[in-house]
Amino acid sequence: MTDRNLFSVIPYKDQLIKLAGANKAIAYYRHHAVDLLTGSSFLYDFNNWIEENQLILLNTNFDNPRVIHLFYELGFLIEKEFHLLSVDTMLVIDIEFNSFQEILPADFSKIHLDLINSPDLDDYKKSFEVGYQELLKGNCYQFNLTYPYLFSFEKGLRAEDFIFSLWRDKTSWGAYGSATYIPFFKKLFLSNSPECLFQFKEKTLSAMPIKGTLKRLDTEDWRPIWKCLVNDKKSQAELYMISDLLRNDLSRIEFPRAQIVKKKFPKLVPGLLHQCSQIDVELSASVNLWRVIEKIFPGGSITGAPKKRAMRLINELEKRERGFYCGSTIILFKEMKSASINIRSSVVDFENYSLLYQAGGGITLLSDVDDEYKEMTYKRDSFIHTLTL
Repeated sequence: MTDRNLFSVIPYKDQLIKLAGANKAIAYYRHHAVDLLTGSSFLYDFNNWIEENQLILLNTNFDNPRVIHLFYELGFLIEKEFHLLSVDTMLVIDIEFNSFQEILPADFSKIHLDLINSPDLDDYKKSFEVGYQELLKGNCYQFNLTYPYLFSFEKGLRAEDFIFSLWRDKTSWGAYGSATYIPFFKKLFLSNSPECLFQFKEKTLSAMPIKGTLKRLDTEDWRPIWKCLVNDKKSQAELYMISDLLRNDLSRIEFPRAQIVKKKFPKLVPGLLHQCSQIDVELSASVNLWRVIEKIFPGGSITGAPKKRAMRLINELEKRERGFYCGSTIILFKEMKSASINIRSSVVDFENYSLLYQAGGGITLLSDVDDEYKEMTYKRDSFIHTLTL
């Protein structure tokens, strides 16, 4: 039986747009795939998906919306770390829709979450110390350490309840947010991401990494907090390292001329003030979608530097798959060609009535373990409080 109740919702030009009527919705693994409309599984070589997207030019206009969820572990395949991939490791969810319409937050049930499991401070400190020793040895310069939080909720809630609770007004919309409900998995992939992996306009591809975070009240004047953030040596070191990594990644796409056009600017999100930069590169009309993914995914801000070494270290320390979290969601819709980095993101499981949220931050030689742990909780609160207000 075919189930076409799958849908996505995206913020678009001050509107919430619902994408529906999927023509194709497939979850891809390394050696097989699953049709998310019929539930059928079939043998599939992931190299075929790569080849298909080598034919998709980035300067194309997309009349039919396409949503591509890149899962974090796709990075292991790109870096040829095949031993870190299991047969059940999801790499990509790729959906093509044939209809779209504006929607308004309608009647929705209030979300109440109960915390089931959260990171233990002692466990966090042990992982922090192991990673910190790698920094002292010079094996990497920064790594992103993250942990999961698991919540439960009552039966009877719908995907729309979570979506409208998170985005009930425009002030809470993440600039690169997305929501996709997949009936076959009985899961909602819900992201309120403020972070851009890439954005393509005309000939220019831009990346805008976030590094550096301070807590703030939503009613508070952010300018004194910004002054503290820009003068924080640890935050500056984080941002400059990752900006340089992104400049190198963007330069590898085609021409070695990516430039940091904004060294440091503020981004306000619920409960937090972030520090960002912007790196631009001009591309020719022949650049394809896979070329961009291959050279810059996963985003350096959620791995560290050097990227490959940091990813190996993260895998050793976290001992779990990040999955949707720290992956990217690509939206191809008319002139919109953008990709998030899926921070402030969760997976809502309607079979087990649970919500998985993950958070973390960049660790450098200037990091303090207690401060990093607190920052992780601030990022948790930014999402959870917005969702449950």
